[in-house]
Amino acid sequence: MPKEGYSVVTITVEAHQKAHSFYLRQVKSGKLDGKSFSRYVNDLIMDRIEADEALSRVAPFMQKVGLQDSSILLRDNKLGRMVEVQIKGKELICFQCQKNDCVHVGFSYAIPEVYRVMRIQKSRREKI
Repeated sequence: MPKEGYSVVTITVEAHQKAHSFYLRQVKSGKLDGKSFSRYVNDLIMDRIEADEALSRVAPFMQKVGLQDSSILLRDNKLGRMVEVQIKGKELICFQCQKNDCVHVGFSYAIPEVYRVMRIQKSRREKI
C-alpha cells in the first residue's frame, strides 16, 4: 500500500534498470543532492509532461502524430494536412517544404524522441 498522496505505477524492468542506472550516475556526480529514486522518477515524468504542454502552447497549430523508424509524422493544422519529416543522419528534412530549416523541422527538433532515434541511427552507422 503506498503512502497517502502517492500512487503505484508499474513500469518494465528494462525501464526501471535504465532509470535507476542513470539515477545512480547522477547521484555519484553530485547532481541530485540527496533526491530519492522515487522523487527522481516523479520529476522526470513531470518534466516530460511540462515540456509537452509547453510545446503545444508554443506551436498549437502543429502536433506530433507519430514517429516510426526515421520518419516523424506531424499534423499541420494551418496547412490542414499531414507533413512528414525524415531523419537523415544529423539532419532533419521536411518533405513538404523540401528544407532542413522550416517550421516543421524546428518543431521536430523539440520532440525528445527524435534525439533517441538519431542516437540509434548513429550507433548503427558506427557499427558498419
